[in-house]
Amino acid sequence: MTSPTSAPSPADEDHRLIKGLVVRTLLLDVLERDIRTLDTLLLKMPEVYILSLTRIQNQVLKEMLGLRKQMKNRGVKVLEETRGKDGIETVYLCRGYWQRFYMLWTFARNEVKKELSRHLQMDLTQI
Repeated sequence: MTSPTSAPSPADEDHRLIKGLVVRTLLLDVLERDIRTLDTLLLKMPEVYILSLTRIQNQVLKEMLGLRKQMKNRGVKVLEETRGKDGIETVYLCRGYWQRFYMLWTFARNEVKKELSRHLQMDLTQI
């Protein structure tokens, strides 16, 4: 007889929520920079591209709101985010205990790329 699949441990779920929030924060930064860049280019219809990226920004903000709600329910609160030369460190409080989450820039870039491609409904394996 097989045992039922168990839910991830609380630490795994907390880690997933923090990672999701950090990745989406970085994605918002990328989108904002790209929107500003598109606005300076001599494109025929920049408003179409800008509107597309703005819609993604709004979707990401809604997702972040959902993540923050889950974090609040689980007693998780981000205290500090520090961007360094090699990566990004997030210090958070998890049900009274200080925790750290660190993500290297190479990993963060890949995660942001995956998240953006999901919003664009794009398969990165096709590139």
